[in-house]
Amino acid sequence: MTDQEKHLNEVLEGRFIKRVMSEESQDINLAQIKYMDSHGFSNQDWRTGRSFVASETALEYSQLLKVRFVDMKSISAGMAKHKKKSHPIHNRIVYGHYNNIIREMKYGFTDAVKEELRQLEQ
Repeated sequence: MTDQEKHLNEVLEGRFIKRVMSEESQDINLAQIKYMDSHGFSNQDWRTGRSFVASETALEYSQLLKVRFVDMKSISAGMAKHKKKSHPIHNRIVYGHYNNIIREMKYGFTDAVKEELRQLEQ
């Protein structure tokens, strides 16, 4: 394999990663919105401050701290630990989609996908 072919393969791989991350970020966003709407978190301020940024190497997700707070099952206050109602807005949804990302990264970069990405380039 020549240097040019290696470089082209790396470029195609980066585009594939970015595409997978973008698709999964949309799925995560829709799953979170669906959960929030069905459990009374329909106020607009639950959706502000959330963002997804997909790149060729990573998926960055940011949100307001209160979204993580309602996901917690208990709260530690000093020496005491208090149970509370949890709403799995973050952990269950995000970590559930990690498996999809891993599976797609491991098995999805086939010759057909490489050819499709080449066609998009032209």
